[in-house]
Amino acid sequence: MAEIARRHRWAVELLAPKAGEAVLEIGCGHGIATGLVLAAGADVVAVDRSGKMVAACIKRNEGVGRLTAFESDFETLDLGALDAAFAVNVDFPRHADRGWARKLRDVIKPGGRVVLVLEAPAIRTADRFAMAAAAALAGVGFRVDTELGQGMVAVRAERVP
Repeated sequence: MAEIARRHRWAVELLAPKAGEAVLEIGCGHGIATGLVLAAGADVVAVDRSGKMVAACIKRNEGVGRLTAFESDFETLDLGALDAAFAVNVDFPRHADRGWARKLRDVIKPGGRVVLVLEAPAIRTADRFAMAAAAALAGVGFRVDTELGQGMVAVRAERVP
């Protein structure tokens, strides 16, 4: 199996999933980061718009832990209450807003956390993403900070109780 990309490791490290938590991954792709969260003992709800990616995520993580996967936009799903959510290379601010920040506020429990990591080809891209994502999350009741690291940017947020 190929080495796990730095962006996936960093996102999961910043998220710090705990055993028994319910964690949402938005844009799960092949399920690489999903596997890291499952290995930490958390339950994962993985969502991707591509059925092919959802199938790959399920196949990759078969028998690893409790995984529920959906082919969908996460904004339209009834997800219940979750402890945390994360996304790797999902540039929410770049696309038409479908209410992603409000949806995260609605599903993340008070005190819960969100981590968004973008591998940015240029500092201008990283800055635009970090500023827009941080503003959107702060605007719906999250405490937010940003972090740069080796060609990537992370937006970390905690839902204010």
